[in-house]
Amino acid sequence: MSSLSLVSLTYAAQEVNIYLRSIILIFGVTSNILNIIVFLSLEIFRDSSCAFYLLVMSFVSIIQIFFGLFARTLNVAFSVDWSTTSLTYCKLRYYFFQVCSAMFYTCIALATIDQYLATCSSPFLQRFSNIKLARWLFVIFTIIWIMHGIPILYYYNQDISNSTNATICTITNDTFQQYYSYFTLIILLCSMPVIITVLFGILAYRNVQHLTYRTMPLVRRETDKQLTIMVLVQDVYNLFFIIPYIVVYALQLNLNINLDPNYAAQIELALSITGALYYVPFSSAFYIYVCVSERFRRQFLYVLFKLHLGRCRQDFARNQILPDT
Repeated sequence: MSSLSLVSLTYAAQEVNIYLRSIILIFGVTSNILNIIVFLSLEIFRDSSCAFYLLVMSFVSIIQIFFGLFARTLNVAFSVDWSTTSLTYCKLRYYFFQVCSAMFYTCIALATIDQYLATCSSPFLQRFSNIKLARWLFVIFTIIWIMHGIPILYYYNQDISNSTNATICTITNDTFQQYYSYFTLIILLCSMPVIITVLFGILAYRNVQHLTYRTMPLVRRETDKQLTIMVLVQDVYNLFFIIPYIVVYALQLNLNINLDPNYAAQIELALSITGALYYVPFSSAFYIYVCVSERFRRQFLYVLFKLHLGRCRQDFARNQILPDT
C-alpha cells in the first residue's frame, strides 16, 4: 500500500472522529433530555422500577457523552484537549468515563432482569420487581463503581508521548494498564453486559409471550409489555455497536509495534469508527422507544403538547394584560 493510501486512512479516521461523533453528540443529548422529560412527567413511570433504571440511564448518558464524546470531538476538530493542560480534568475525564459507562450498562442489565422478574408467572419472583429495591440497587451499584474507579484518579497522569513528544493524558502504571484494558474495558464494560442482557432478554421474551393470558390489572400488564419490548429491542440494538468495538479494540491492544504501518492505519480507522459508534447506545434510547412502542409515542406527544406546551399557553394567557377600555 502506498504512502498516499496511508495518509488517506489517517485523514479518514480524523474525519470520522469529527463528523460522526458530532452527529451522535447532537442526537444523543436530545434523546436523553426527551427521555428524562417523559419519564419524569408521567405518573405511570414514577412507580415503575424498570422506568427508574431507564431514567438513571438517561442522566448518566448525558454525563458520559460530555466527558467522552464531546471532549474527543473538541480534541480532533479544534485541537482543544483540556486533559493535557489540566491534570485534574485528565483524571476526572477518564474517571467519569468509567463510572458512567459502568452505571449505564448496569442500568440496562438491571432493567432487563427487572422485566424478566415483572413478567414471571411466579408471585415470589414478581415481588423483586419494585421501585424500593431498584433505588437500593442504584445506591449500592453507584457506591461500587465510584470505589472501583478510584485507582483511575491515581494512575492517570500527564506524560510525554514517545512518538510525538507532546503531552498526553495516560495511565502511567503498566500493571494497571493491563487490568484496565483487558478486564475493565473488555470484560466489565463490554462482555459482561452483553452476556447478562442476552440471557435475561431471552427469558423475558419468553415470559412476555404468555403475558396476555395471566390475571393481572390491564394497566400494569400493558405497561410491563411496553417496557419489556422497549428494553429488549434496546438490548439487541446495543449488541451491534458493542461487539464490533470489543473486537477492534482487542486487535488494537495486541498489535505488534513492528507491524506494517498501513495495516496499523487500517486498524486505527476501524477503531475510530467503532469507537464513535460505541456511543450510539448512550445516544439513541429515545428514538428506539419511539420506533418500537406506539404507546410511548402517544405518551411523548401527550407530555409534549398537552402537559408542557398546554401549560405554557395557559401561563401565557394568564399573564396577558387586558387593554384598558
